[in-house]
Amino acid sequence: MSMWLVTVAMFPEAKLLTARLEPGREVGRRPCWRGSLAGHEVLLLLTGIGQVSAAQATTAALEAEPAISAVFNLGCAGAYAGSGLQTGQAALASEVVLADMGVQSGDKLQGLDEVDIALAGRSSGLPLYNRIPCDPGLNELVLRANPGITLGAFATVGRISGDAQTAQAVAGRWGAIMEEMESAAVGLVARWYAKPFAAIRGVSNPAGLRELDVAAGAGSAERAFLALDQSA
Repeated sequence: MSMWLVTVAMFPEAKLLTARLEPGREVGRRPCWRGSLAGHEVLLLLTGIGQVSAAQATTAALEAEPAISAVFNLGCAGAYAGSGLQTGQAALASEVVLADMGVQSGDKLQGLDEVDIALAGRSSGLPLYNRIPCDPGLNELVLRANPGITLGAFATVGRISGDAQTAQAVAGRWGAIMEEMESAAVGLVARWYAKPFAAIRGVSNPAGLRELDVAAGAGSAERAFLALDQSA
């Protein structure tokens, strides 16, 4: 049986999943739970908040568990205006974007492609810049299990938008539907290890407004993931 790695930043974002799994020994000095869902062994790992914590934890898990065949990132997120997403609604990433990386000049951010700074892949002739595509096969599984789920780009940021104007600038720059703090870091590590990656996030708030309903947002993402078990 292959293993799926499921990464979540905070325990409040993982309550539905931990209820279905058993506590395990720490991986990468992070709490984890183990069990089986959708015909796969599952390792659920709490990474901590932010890109550095998420990348370290994901790397530790992939080094410790060679049987991992796919990587998921779950949690809550802020929905950008115009996305059509409401609090408590889940979405699936078509790609995850390192939205803070590039060259800032005044109010303008030049992406890594504009300044030709590749994160990976140059030797293959396919350089990777800010945008990290999600795996079509995993996304198809999620889409089949969750008919009607919104599909779009997620912007991974180190600085959460504190007002609607800031949020819309990020959304407009990257064509994103949601804003969160870990997915692209997890996705980039998964790509280095040649593991398929998918991200599911639920809306906890409109991006730019800081009143969060973590339970509603994270719960919708968890239910979308658990639907894979029901459709297996």
